[in-house]
Amino acid sequence: MKQQNPEKLSRSREILKELKEARGGVLLDSHRAMGNDPNLINMFYQQYFNCNKVDIEIPRKYRELIVMAIGMATGTETTIRVHANLALKFGATLDEITEVIRIVFFTCGVTKLLPTLEILSDLLEPVDLEEE
Repeated sequence: MKQQNPEKLSRSREILKELKEARGGVLLDSHRAMGNDPNLINMFYQQYFNCNKVDIEIPRKYRELIVMAIGMATGTETTIRVHANLALKFGATLDEITEVIRIVFFTCGVTKLLPTLEILSDLLEPVDLEEE
């Protein structure tokens, strides 16, 4: 279902525009789905803004690695994929990504490790037994 109330849609669209700008021009389908409720998308935008634009001390690379780890711990595929790629974009190395994976594996177990490896299969290429 899609919101039909024109006033609510108008308010949501304004908030979505602000969110898109704050996120560097990127909106996910989940953001647009939240747009059916202007209060929900506004709550999300406010949290995003407070966590990413106000009183920032932790460098972006590390914030993305932290969010990736939380995605692993909660089993949230989009969070794992999006924030692993953002961590790389902001300077994380393969070794840093795999270190985070090891930490989550240690604390949360194999049920968080295996799905993460599948989700990140485009980043983590399998190692052959034979040297190339």
